[in-house]
Amino acid sequence: MAGNCAIHSAVVKGRISFVVALAVAVLVASCGAEDEALPPEGAATVAQAPVEAPARPDRLGTYTGIETRTIAPDFEALPGARAEFGVIGKAGYRIEVPEEWNGDLVLWAHGFRGFGPELTVSSPPSALRQAIIESGAAWAASSYSENGYAPGIGVDDTLALKEHFEAEYGEVKRTYIGGVSMGGHVVALALEYYPDEFDGALSICGTLGGQEQQDYLVSWAAVASFLAGVDVPVGRGANAASVVLLTRISPALGSVEEPTAQGLQFRDVMQNLTGGPRPFFNEGFREQFAVNFGLLLADPNRQTVTGAAATNEGVTYEVADGLGIDSETINEGVERLAANPSARDAETHPDAVPTSGRIATPLLALHNTGDLFVPISHMQSYRRKVDQAGAGDLFVERAIRAAGHCKFSAEELRTAYGDLLAWVEDGKKPEGDDLTGDLSDIGRRFTNPLRPGDPGNQ
Repeated sequence: MAGNCAIHSAVVKGRISFVVALAVAVLVASCGAEDEALPPEGAATVAQAPVEAPARPDRLGTYTGIETRTIAPDFEALPGARAEFGVIGKAGYRIEVPEEWNGDLVLWAHGFRGFGPELTVSSPPSALRQAIIESGAAWAASSYSENGYAPGIGVDDTLALKEHFEAEYGEVKRTYIGGVSMGGHVVALALEYYPDEFDGALSICGTLGGQEQQDYLVSWAAVASFLAGVDVPVGRGANAASVVLLTRISPALGSVEEPTAQGLQFRDVMQNLTGGPRPFFNEGFREQFAVNFGLLLADPNRQTVTGAAATNEGVTYEVADGLGIDSETINEGVERLAANPSARDAETHPDAVPTSGRIATPLLALHNTGDLFVPISHMQSYRRKVDQAGAGDLFVERAIRAAGHCKFSAEELRTAYGDLLAWVEDGKKPEGDDLTGDLSDIGRRFTNPLRPGDPGNQ
């Protein structure tokens, strides 16, 4: 018997290692939205002497002090522009300046990179990068000095890069900040804590709700666990969580293609939690289903600050009639995980609490309707916040009909950037979508082109 248990344990661990590796690989590939591949393992480190990082009295990031290495940030400039790259402190950076620079600067904030020690820099998506240079503006991007879900560190290193840019090229006329996925959280924090630093902002598939992203993943685990009839596999260690995931939750819910009754209930609850019925929800749910469960194993003991700060307390879950269970039963039965109050503290960890919506700068945001990693409910939440803060006129949101995370066409990105410039420079506020109501046919105004298999009004 002992021998059989040992063999079974080895098989489970092997299967989980594959599941986790696949999930993390898909996640990193999906949430970056940059067009270039990450440098290979073992790529040469930067040869330039590091620039001393400027001291900032009020840093937003929570630093672990882990050992890191900066992957060479070198890149080739577009025709008519010059490239600069190097290291500031521990963070690599890229800068691209057109020959006829108009004095504007776009700071670019990348998405979640996983938890490894290699720090990488990415340029903006190619269409956006081209549009920036063609407009006469320069852009600059940081690797950040640590990986992980670390939007506060992203803000700190992005502002340090701006200081370096102005020391090298002179005072900037207008400063824009753009970000993708976790970079959208960087954008929101930057606007809320440093309003005087920026003139305009662009969020692309961004986690504008802040800590609400981690709360959402807790809900994903808690609802699935309740419907499967097991304890929530969070905070119990990687091995325990993996066994529960593989041997109990997965069979109880079934596959995306062949869900059980509990699987249908879970899909409906998640649809309502993330924004309601909308184009490409089913396709996005299919794409993200396994990855979101894999994320449960990224921080199984809730040791990171954002992991410790996550909670589903106070969340109301809804399920449609006719699926064999009602909303009251779900809300009474779902286990509630409490946040660690020392982690979910705005004074000590401003990047581990929900965002506030207190902005003083125009912000244009794009989001895919079928994004189930960073759901479009982030946009709905941020709309409520900016309205409550009296800043509603400074936020414009656009829904793009597509499945998956950060799936935008070149035209959608170029149009958004051009509209942001016209808003800031000429006062022409762009049009957007109203995401506060029915989303069942949202996104036709700004999706260009419609994607193959567009479901229409579902």
